[in-house]
Amino acid sequence: MAIFSSKPKPDDVFTPRSPKVNPSLYIPRPDLEEELVEGLSESQHLVVFGESGNGKSWLYKSVFEKEKVSYDVVNLALASSLGSLGSAFEDKLARQENFEKQEYERSGSGSFKPGGVGVDYEETWKYVKGKKEPFERLLAYLRKSAGKRKAIVVFDNFEQIATDAAICKEIANCVVLLDDPIYASYDVKILIVGTPSGIDEILSHNGNIQTISTRLKEIPEVERMLPTEAQLLMRRGLEDQLKLEVLGNAQVFYDRMLSITDRIALELQELGLKIAKEALKKGNTIDQNVLNRAVQKWAKNSIRASCAMVSGRMNSRETRASRRNQCIYACGATEKESFTYKDIEAKIRELFPVTTKDVSLNVSGELSKLSKGDNPLIKRLPTDDAYRLTSPKVRMAIRTMLTIEDEKVRKVVLDI
Repeated sequence: MAIFSSKPKPDDVFTPRSPKVNPSLYIPRPDLEEELVEGLSESQHLVVFGESGNGKSWLYKSVFEKEKVSYDVVNLALASSLGSLGSAFEDKLARQENFEKQEYERSGSGSFKPGGVGVDYEETWKYVKGKKEPFERLLAYLRKSAGKRKAIVVFDNFEQIATDAAICKEIANCVVLLDDPIYASYDVKILIVGTPSGIDEILSHNGNIQTISTRLKEIPEVERMLPTEAQLLMRRGLEDQLKLEVLGNAQVFYDRMLSITDRIALELQELGLKIAKEALKKGNTIDQNVLNRAVQKWAKNSIRASCAMVSGRMNSRETRASRRNQCIYACGATEKESFTYKDIEAKIRELFPVTTKDVSLNVSGELSKLSKGDNPLIKRLPTDDAYRLTSPKVRMAIRTMLTIEDEKVRKVVLDI
């Protein structure tokens, strides 16, 4: 009997929200993976950080799978919701441990009421907890599950509790406790995952930074994908896996897709999924109309709020230069993660040579305005005289909804 393999569906190939690593679309990041592997054999605990959607979770999960590391994830959003890290430990243990039944109690008497006469009763299970506090019990559970393998407890979504001094203190205590002989005997390492940089400084806010920083190793930032990595991901999904045909100049198509998604892994997959579904309606082909429809649907789902922020900050009054709008466009066009007013001024003069010739631009003043008020587009960095976009989605919104016509910044009409 012949065995036929069915063609994969778009949802099988592009899995942007899946907690599991999709091997067919995982793009290796050798330098970061090497740093993480080396950290597994060192004495320090580990920190993985980077903007949301850049692939932090898939990175550590892929490395752990290859290195046969046993791990369990404590979602710090749950700790925030429950009010403490200890409560999050208790919740995880309650779901995963098989508690031993210690005592059976029955209250009341009579299991039924013949003729409507009798007494109700209820059955209750009573569990007696051990003397170990929740963190040690979690370590014991992890070590038992791991056997002889390396074991990691992952504190994920650190950004959810970064301003909660009490939970940060609990995490810092866990880091320090693992130097205690009793806790160290379980041989479990901590991995902290989140968006902020300087997690060691945040954890040390109410204590000695040396106490924490010497116990943590922060691997380099998980940044947006390189152009070659991002294009490989999309080609592999659209052309190799789904066998879709790109009509016209394929490189122009990929360049646009990489630009508007800012090469953020999650957004590339989200947009790829939309493109694939639209292409199926057009005979498995991708043309400009398919791309435009997919971009519009992706924008509605992913960057609607950011588009509204950008629109609200634009100068509605028509002027020859519209310097504010030029600044916004240049902030989205620059490839630098952090930038100074000189960087933006240079970009404006490059993009708008006629209206900026021999003219003072006052870019510094415009950037200051864009960093203040409700819904700022940029934020000033505390360490130097530089700025950064408040979110990668702001850059995506600028690149998706704005264009240049006759040296003026125009909104692209998008029903979002």
